[in-house]
Amino acid sequence: MVKSSLKIFRFYKIAFSLGLAMLLTVCPALAQEKTAEEKTPAERPSFNFSVDFLSQYVWRGYALSNRSLVIQPSITVSYKGFSANVWGNFDTDENNEFRPDGQANWNETDLTISYSHKIYKVLSATVGGIYYALDNADDSLEVYGGLTADLPWLTAKVTVYREVLHYPGWWFQFDISRSFPLPWYETSLDLGAGLIFQVSDDAGAFPDPGDPLHAFAGPLSGYLSAALNIPVHKYITVTPKFGYWFPLGNKASDCIRGLSWDQKSNHVYGGLSVSFHF
Repeated sequence: MVKSSLKIFRFYKIAFSLGLAMLLTVCPALAQEKTAEEKTPAERPSFNFSVDFLSQYVWRGYALSNRSLVIQPSITVSYKGFSANVWGNFDTDENNEFRPDGQANWNETDLTISYSHKIYKVLSATVGGIYYALDNADDSLEVYGGLTADLPWLTAKVTVYREVLHYPGWWFQFDISRSFPLPWYETSLDLGAGLIFQVSDDAGAFPDPGDPLHAFAGPLSGYLSAALNIPVHKYITVTPKFGYWFPLGNKASDCIRGLSWDQKSNHVYGGLSVSFHF
């Protein structure tokens, strides 16, 4: 109980510090004496609150839930390239080695701070950090950087993550996506695909299936995703979504199966997202 309380205190201390830094960046601009008519939409912060109801929680190919509904709320504040996000995962019937009998549990809270900037025509760069406050595991901290190309026919992205607190290692992620406007009620269809490569330095957290004394390194997982965005109000969008994760080879399959709560290497999930944005 004491350890859990200390972890929660440490997370909120970090969250408060990063949030304060974000406010100190944003507030001076907001304090300028401008009327509402003088402000343009680009000068105002944007807010997004969403809740996902999904059949499974899959993180980079690893299943972190087992035969249960997961509820994932998210709050994002963005302003002039800066963004702060708080995301959580509530498992309605958590089933793993720590809770084999299953029970409802809020088991993860993530804080992400990032900055994006266009560097050349269709090319933009992003840097940031993600703090993972985890239940029954050491907290994790990643720093990352990436490039995004907004091409006429698709959006391509490459992102590199580095774990710097626990579970040391690298993650390399490649994504492509495209949004298709549909002729009904301003709906749109988002399609995506991606590949993830993992180079771990922690054999205890991510052991190589063929040699447990060494950490896993190599192609890990790929995914396909689809989401149908349906505006139901000026500020509200409802989105049915679907995803499929699969291993990139036999070695990756054994690694994912060994660490997934459902002991499977392929994962199909679906659900519904409701978002409020203004």
